[in-house]
Amino acid sequence: MAPRLLYTALLAAATAAACTSPLDCGLNGLCVASACVCDAPWAGPSCTSLPFKQTPASAKNLYNSSDVRNTWNGPIAFDSTDATFHAYVPLYVAGSLGRVVTTLHGVATTVTGPYDWAAQPNINAASINPAGLWFVDASGKSVYSLWFGGAVHVASSPYGPFSAVPGFSYPGGNPAPIFHKGAFYMTNQFTTTIYTTPSVAPGNTWTVFSNISHAQPNYPTYDYHVEDPFLFVDKRGNWHIINHAYSNVQYENCSDSDVSAHFFSADGMTWSYSQQPYGHTVEYDDGTSHSYVTLERPNLHFDVNGVLTHINLAADLITQGEGCQSRPDHAHFGHCPCDNCKWDDHAGTIIVVL
Repeated sequence: MAPRLLYTALLAAATAAACTSPLDCGLNGLCVASACVCDAPWAGPSCTSLPFKQTPASAKNLYNSSDVRNTWNGPIAFDSTDATFHAYVPLYVAGSLGRVVTTLHGVATTVTGPYDWAAQPNINAASINPAGLWFVDASGKSVYSLWFGGAVHVASSPYGPFSAVPGFSYPGGNPAPIFHKGAFYMTNQFTTTIYTTPSVAPGNTWTVFSNISHAQPNYPTYDYHVEDPFLFVDKRGNWHIINHAYSNVQYENCSDSDVSAHFFSADGMTWSYSQQPYGHTVEYDDGTSHSYVTLERPNLHFDVNGVLTHINLAADLITQGEGCQSRPDHAHFGHCPCDNCKWDDHAGTIIVVL
């Protein structure tokens, strides 16, 4: 049996066991009479599956589908004053995911779009992998913040203008910030540490809140990685991180390759892990489906009751399960792995119903 199939079989056998606490249910539900009762939309015997629902076709590519330039996802904010959604997405030159042209600002009346990208972003900076955090400050004012390029850019409205907080930065790249019980917390690209600071203000620094142990598939040659964290605290006060996950030895059957991971904790200090909460294939309401070869940079959306409703993702829009193993560029172990097909394809931004 192939290593990943063996690991999946062992994981399935383990999750079929009776639960004794909510931790056995991924902190995504309750343990009732030794069985997990999952919070929607989580599913499965251990509540660690996050299945995709049929999604509007308008969500296949949130940016202009006729533009050959790439996007690679970004945060989406909701403005309750006019019931609009605001997407902030970096635009790259064609064939690149590193050379940013500008930060796009799209506005829509539904989170799945369509988005009008004519709005000026009102951001005097652009960088890869932006994160967003929308919170109410100590004075009761709504604050919209965009985190990229090492700086935090704030505004009182999602329409901007955004300005960088002087003398304040954050550790690492690809930040995943939250505001929780009056303090700020974040992790970064490799999801090994949670940092905290009392406020986003000039001169403030971060301290280590906790460290995250990575319980990864036990195959020395598997070359498994997690990245692109999205950190949140659920309505019960449990901590969660959703990641992109990948193995550089996976280059065939890409629609069954590693693509996601889930870390969870009751207190933000001691963390557990589950593999592959969601997969690759999205079914659309126009009768089509697409098995995305990679789905990265997850951003989650919640309703007013704290229920997960959507996830927006960076996606390779071209290659599917067949992969791109024969390409010489971006190869590992003699093949171009599933997650690297994006470099030579058209990369874009999608959103999926959960």
